[in-house]
Amino acid sequence: MHNEQSTMQKTKNFFQAFSEFLGRPKTIFDIKDRFRLLVLFVIVVAVLEGVLYYFENVK
Repeated sequence: MHNEQSTMQKTKNFFQAFSEFLGRPKTIFDIKDRFRLLVLFVIVVAVLEGVLYYFENVK
């Protein structure tokens, strides 16, 4: 039970820090990092959709 609570707390802390990261760009490097994160997210979603499409059409 203790391990589950610590995992939930870690997850909550991660999302809180991530939202703060997205909320305040201070330099050009922050904007570049956000753009890279957005591109990575789009690539991951596209790959997952491709895998799902492949498995749906294999039958």
